[in-house]
Amino acid sequence: MSPSPATRAGNGDEPSRTGMLERSFAILGAFRPTDRAVPPAQLARRAGLSKATGHRIIQEMISLGVLEKAEDGVRLGLRMFELGQLVPLQRNLRRAALPFMSDLREATKATVHLAILDGTDALYVEIMQRADNLPSRVGGRIPAYATGVGKAMLAFSPSYVVDRVIDEGPLRKLGPNTITDPQELRRELATIRRNGVAYDREESTPGVVCAAAPILSLDGAVVGGISVTAPTGTISPQRVAPAVHIAALGLGRTLQRNMEFRTEDAQGGDEPEQIAREA
Repeated sequence: MSPSPATRAGNGDEPSRTGMLERSFAILGAFRPTDRAVPPAQLARRAGLSKATGHRIIQEMISLGVLEKAEDGVRLGLRMFELGQLVPLQRNLRRAALPFMSDLREATKATVHLAILDGTDALYVEIMQRADNLPSRVGGRIPAYATGVGKAMLAFSPSYVVDRVIDEGPLRKLGPNTITDPQELRRELATIRRNGVAYDREESTPGVVCAAAPILSLDGAVVGGISVTAPTGTISPQRVAPAVHIAALGLGRTLQRNMEFRTEDAQGGDEPEQIAREA
């Protein structure tokens, strides 16, 4: 009997498609939450691969944008983040968010934005507008570092996403208080992680302020962000921040329940009515 492709690959031959995929996922799984960058030889060792095999696969993953070179080794590439935005949870975000956005608008009498990270930009996927003539629009985008909802998402994103924002620099000034110093931005993001809310203090647009919070999955991954925005002097961002934070938490839980509902239904589990009652 001839050896399987995976066995042949283990004997030093070129890995089969299946073998290459398995080894690629082993490399991705070898990254740790605290890693900024990992030398290729160390990454291969963690993945249980020989140095030569690991180097060959890592180079191909770099060429595909799955990994990218860094000063101290390699790190996850932005392509991984982009693919993550295509999961069904992301597509259902807008529909689940609408009731929360409506409640926020009524409670604050201000414009409510729903955004996702698209590369290094905040991309607006829904806006419930008040009569305040704000320049934002659905489908519009803005550098994430320069707006409250963008900073809220960046603060809870993997470190390589923040690195990418800074590495693409320089950070351009969009409003009178835009943060343009990389170290100051990192300190701001650390504060946002501690507090769970972010503020735009005329950073994206002159005369506009906002309070924002990230929408997180159960395991802490960023799904999107939600914000309350208004002309300076018409709201207190600090006062509306708790309401924004609570809405973001509630939306995250709703998305998680919806995902569990669909998973149970797809697996032929309990009847939909029963799942809904238990949720």
